[in-house]
Amino acid sequence: MTRLPPERREVNPSRRSTGRRAPSLGRSTGVSVPISFGLPLIALGIALVVAGINGDRGAFLLAGVLVLAAGLGLFASGKRL
Repeated sequence: MTRLPPERREVNPSRRSTGRRAPSLGRSTGVSVPISFGLPLIALGIALVVAGINGDRGAFLLAGVLVLAAGLGLFASGKRL
């Protein structure tokens, strides 16, 4: 097989050769996307649970538990920190 002319060669390697990686916010931060979305959801879930307990509101308590579970799930699925 002959070599491609210089103007037709790939400058960047293809995705298949480098492998698939989890999405991230960039090389400088080193924090993965699931972690960056999971932490605020955990904080929001805790706030909703506290508001539900203090205000005797079942809807806030239920929403807080669901948001907290979603945040914990996202945070646990993150690979890099």
